[in-house]
Amino acid sequence: MPTTGPGQSSLLLLDVIDVLNKERILYVIVGAFAVSFYGVVRASLDADAVISMKDNDLALGKLMNQLKAKGITAKLSRGDVEDPIRAVLNIEDSHHNRVDLLLGIKGLQESVFQRAVGSQFMGINIDIIGVEDLIALKMFAAGPKDIQDVIGILQISAKIINLPLLTKITSHYGKKELKQLQTLLKKYNL
Repeated sequence: MPTTGPGQSSLLLLDVIDVLNKERILYVIVGAFAVSFYGVVRASLDADAVISMKDNDLALGKLMNQLKAKGITAKLSRGDVEDPIRAVLNIEDSHHNRVDLLLGIKGLQESVFQRAVGSQFMGINIDIIGVEDLIALKMFAAGPKDIQDVIGILQISAKIINLPLLTKITSHYGKKELKQLQTLLKKYNL
């Protein structure tokens, strides 16, 4: 679905998803788009997804060429050894709409793709990260917006959260993240 101007990163995301599907690359939508799906509306100038693919020049080059064929610019940024994200494919169109594809997040398990929630956006099937995985990922990021997102999700979508699964997933990110989550769960009576 081509963009027609700025402020349409969600439409650019649909174009990117089309390429990912054609290349058979698993993905889950994360970030503000996913947070909104679970009831907490938050504005963002970009869209984010985590992808499952080998972090090698050949695979990434092929994906970048497919995006380029659609008129979409993609630049690869690699993290250093200490960075919790191995690489990010920064995608931008001519209107400066942005999508970030994240590769290799420390603690993120491949099972995140099996727990994805299928939905539709503008008539197109999309895969959104499961609520437990989203909360755990936000606890790992642990910025002020991330914690506010978690609090909002706990308040709005508590009925659909599988607490044992949430605890298990969060523990893969680390003891600190699990402790912070347990504190929030207790504070909000979950």
